[in-house]
Amino acid sequence: MKTNLLPLLTLLFGLFSFGASAQVSSNPCPAGCDKEPLCIQESEGFRFEYFGAVDQGNGTTQLKFKVVNSSPQPFISVMFDLPGSNLPAISPQASYISRYHYAVQNNFNNEFIKFTGLNTATYRYDQSDVFRYVVDSATFHNGLNTIIDVEAQAGTLNGFVSFNLEECDDMIIEPLPVELISFKGAASNEGITLTWTTASEKNNDFFSVQYSTDGRNFESVGYVKGKGTTAATSNYSFVHKDAAGGKMYYRLKQVDMDLKYAYSKVIVISAKEKANLPLSVYPNPVVGQEINLHFDNLTAEKVNVTVMDLNGRVVLEQSATAARDLKLNLKGATLKPGIYLLNAQAGLQTAHQKIIIQ
Repeated sequence: MKTNLLPLLTLLFGLFSFGASAQVSSNPCPAGCDKEPLCIQESEGFRFEYFGAVDQGNGTTQLKFKVVNSSPQPFISVMFDLPGSNLPAISPQASYISRYHYAVQNNFNNEFIKFTGLNTATYRYDQSDVFRYVVDSATFHNGLNTIIDVEAQAGTLNGFVSFNLEECDDMIIEPLPVELISFKGAASNEGITLTWTTASEKNNDFFSVQYSTDGRNFESVGYVKGKGTTAATSNYSFVHKDAAGGKMYYRLKQVDMDLKYAYSKVIVISAKEKANLPLSVYPNPVVGQEINLHFDNLTAEKVNVTVMDLNGRVVLEQSATAARDLKLNLKGATLKPGIYLLNAQAGLQTAHQKIIIQ
């Protein structure tokens, strides 16, 4: 079922209520535009964002979309309308890798290019991915391609929308019936602990916890199941274990059981001081192709390790699932003998240690 385009207006509600929001613009996308969506639409738990068509100067044009799956059902596929008649996209041809990996069908007689997920079991609960495809510029700009149809599938859900590239209409979205009493956050050794309380809920499926470093571009870092329908006070908590530190922005996206949603207010949390991460490195001086790292009091889910020379140049990077003992592989790093600085970050915990390569 087709839906209307979402509004340019953002509905702002009081401190203790949710308000849904979306952004649209009818201005054409200038060459290279990549940051803000021009139009946003929703259907059956999907949110579709169109970022514009960029002329690449070689007779081709790249189109960019972002698809958010707000439902609990895993993403299966998405299809985008192609310009022309029986004319496949120039690229991608067989496969596509963005956040997830997809098989591509690009020979559709009904003028669609289809991306089918190969590892998209976790593409649900407000997770998203970006899709780009390249078409012939002359065909795209011939004046006959002002409508782009998009269809996505997740489990038993099918979302379908049509983007009018010449016009974006406004539509007011009503707030959902969840009364938020408080939403707070604080930094700790574990990361950022968020807590919130609702006075009542109606058909509340889950909360998506969203995080941003600039206050504008948010991404989901986890979800918490709601209480459905209740007149009682409900308390919730969530720990963002891999927060970067500094000034961080958080909001809640509350999703109803019929997949309608609304946003909370945005809260700002500053974590200027990172907690120390006890770290032992051996052997040091380093002989051979491996360094052993031993962590104490590790609380985060992921550890990022970098090695820098004395000029501040990063010569080796490695990320791994957090564990008390890790091995850092030096093969391929071609490190010259000398002194280097090893940095480890796990959530809000950090460690720094000098190492000597022999």
